[in-house]
Order: sequence, then C-alpha cells, then structure tokens
Amino acid sequence: MQDLLSLKNQLSSRNLFDAFKVQLAKDFEQGSYSIDFIKTLEQDYDIIHEKIAYELQRKSEKPDCNLMQLLYRVDISEAQLQKYFNRNNGQNHFNIIAELIIKRVLQKVVLKHFYKTNERP
Repeated sequence: MQDLLSLKNQLSSRNLFDAFKVQLAKDFEQGSYSIDFIKTLEQDYDIIHEKIAYELQRKSEKPDCNLMQLLYRVDISEAQLQKYFNRNNGQNHFNIIAELIIKRVLQKVVLKHFYKTNERP
C-alpha cells in the first residue's frame, strides 16, 4: 500500500512525470512496442497502469511480440517477474507486468533526477 502511494506521489510531480513519459517511450520504442499511447498519458497511476497493461495485451496478440525484449530493455529480470507472479497468483499477468514496468521506469527517472540535482560543479 505504501509503495503504491509513493508511486502516485512521484507521478504527481510534473518534472518526474514528463521524464517518466520520455523514458517509457524510449524503452517501449527500443522494445519494438508502439509509443502512440504514451503521448496521451495523464498524471494518474491507475490510467497509466491500465494503458500499459492494455498495450502489452494488444501487442501479445501479434506474431512479432517479444515481451522479453521489452522487459530486458526496461531492466526487469525473469526472477523479479516470477517473484511477482508467485506473490500475485491469479491476477492478470499483464497487470503485474505493467506495475513492474511503471516501478522500474520511475526508479530510473528518480535516480537520474537525484544524480543530476546532486552533481558537483
């Protein structure tokens, strides 16, 4: 619960949200996924989660789908994926993957922002 609240708070920051969208688009594009939906994302965790899960599911129905390539690009290991699947047994796996993607992309953005603001002249 605390984790979700923290995610929502971080996504409410305009600078972090804009950087999140840029990083998400970069990862999805390099993972051979469409990035059209990213332009219309709102600063709402639930909407972001829903749209990412939908895009993952939509792409999975196509023969050129390579979900592992996207997960590799985002930097989500198979061990992490398995851990979350086991913990959330019975939940739609696209929802689980969408949550992991949001967390990891936001983590990348926050780390970049932290080191950028703490650089020494």
